Amino acid sequence: MTSDRLAEPLGDITPREYQVSIARQCLQKNTMVVLPTGLGKTVIAALAIREILDRGGRALFLAPTKPLVSQHGRTLKNLLGMPDRVGLLTGETGQSRREGILSSSVVVSTPQTIENLVDSGKIDLSAYGILVFDEVHRASGNYAYVKIAKAYLASSAGLILGMTASPGGDRSKLNVLMKIMGFQNAVIKSEDDPDVRKYVQETRTEIVRIKRPPEVDEILAIARKILSEISAKLQKSDEFSGVRLTRKEVASAISDLSGRARSGEPELFNLIPVATSYIRFDYAVEYLESQGVEIFQEYLLQIINSEDKSMQRTARILRSFPEFESMMRMTADFMEHGDNPKMMYVKRLCEDRLTSNPGGKILVFTHFRKTSEILTEYLSRNSPGLKVARFVGQGTKGEDRGMNQKTQESVLDDFRNGKYRVLVATSVAEEGLDIPSTDLVIFYEPIPSDIRSIQRRGRTGRNRAGEVVILTYEGSRDIGYLLSSMNKESRMRKNLYSLSRENESSPVSRKKDFDLYDFS
Repeated sequence: MTSDRLAEPLGDITPREYQVSIARQCLQKNTMVVLPTGLGKTVIAALAIREILDRGGRALFLAPTKPLVSQHGRTLKNLLGMPDRVGLLTGETGQSRREGILSSSVVVSTPQTIENLVDSGKIDLSAYGILVFDEVHRASGNYAYVKIAKAYLASSAGLILGMTASPGGDRSKLNVLMKIMGFQNAVIKSEDDPDVRKYVQETRTEIVRIKRPPEVDEILAIARKILSEISAKLQKSDEFSGVRLTRKEVASAISDLSGRARSGEPELFNLIPVATSYIRFDYAVEYLESQGVEIFQEYLLQIINSEDKSMQRTARILRSFPEFESMMRMTADFMEHGDNPKMMYVKRLCEDRLTSNPGGKILVFTHFRKTSEILTEYLSRNSPGLKVARFVGQGTKGEDRGMNQKTQESVLDDFRNGKYRVLVATSVAEEGLDIPSTDLVIFYEPIPSDIRSIQRRGRTGRNRAGEVVILTYEGSRDIGYLLSSMNKESRMRKNLYSLSRENESSPVSRKKDFDLYDFS
């Protein structure tokens, strides 16, 4: 039985009616909540946690990254009005402090940290009356969420709450997620539900087709010819004959070939460098198709100049093609005299929007980290008035150092306060982080993931009408990735509708397939 306190304010926030209704269901049975980005999943969790605390219980809140732990910790301290009773726990927390933090009324932690504590027997999960999983769609395979949920279900009579904006479009995987996380109920809301609609601002999504310069098409034609000849070499072998070559298939085959070569089939050692070259050069072709000449040239120069023996073998194979050196000269010439049409479009679009709306904010997503670096430098050099900042993850890749948590938070604060007007970000900005609502989100390229596409779009249209622009190069993999994402998203909507019909919550409203996209 839940109290009437659910509808009472959390700090300065008055809960919306759908948040109160969902929280009430979460307090009755283990529940997965699917709610669009920006509509207050954390508020729902806080309402349920407050009720558990009122009953004398405690709460464990898991978030997949350290920045999210920090963010949710701050939010829960403010919403619950108990800063001294909310403890934050990550892998960086010293051993001497962990016992005290684990005794907090609310513990916010990374899942890997809790998994290690479960393995070592240093945490009593039964002490927590509710266990919250943020971004619960991550729960699959060996991810820590799976082990923690299993341990909690075995040791506690407490509640499980899972939250996500996009659980994915595979119905069988949805069923598995419900089972392994112990969910007995799913509450699924869309922007079209009557109790949600009034809080959602209109977001228009536009697909932009861009033509490559003729010089780049010439380079691409040579690159595709080389890739085709590498592919033909592979398919002449018994190992790849009749196989549809994809990077995933070839990478899987390389692992098998290596084992066999070491176990008595040494002739396979001659095939492995060809297969490796196929994968690497296929990446190069994709860079040229969807990103531009800059990252294509840099990637190939890394291969050519590398001291790694595997890279050197790839370089020798590529240089064995007579067209390769002329392709590299054409690439260098375009780099000196040409311009990247996608980057030019991003520049013009940002200038236009910020001229018409001087207080606006723009978020540009790039799939590849190197593209974010090149694009940030391009915009800063050619249009300094845009006030551009780069936002990437904490990992260091080669010479490209990652951003630590303090730097990430500083950049977001500066973006929020208007010091920066344009943020060029990788996937780190897609999931969960409290990025200020933006007026325009630009996809530098489509991505074949329904989950990530939904999360990217959710960065606009929160407090006011928003716009999403997805850039594509004609005749490139961009188009295939876009269609893949759209089809997966359509399946996800149908499966969520079906799942909601099977649960007690009101059925999710169905949108007409693809009506989020404007192909004009």
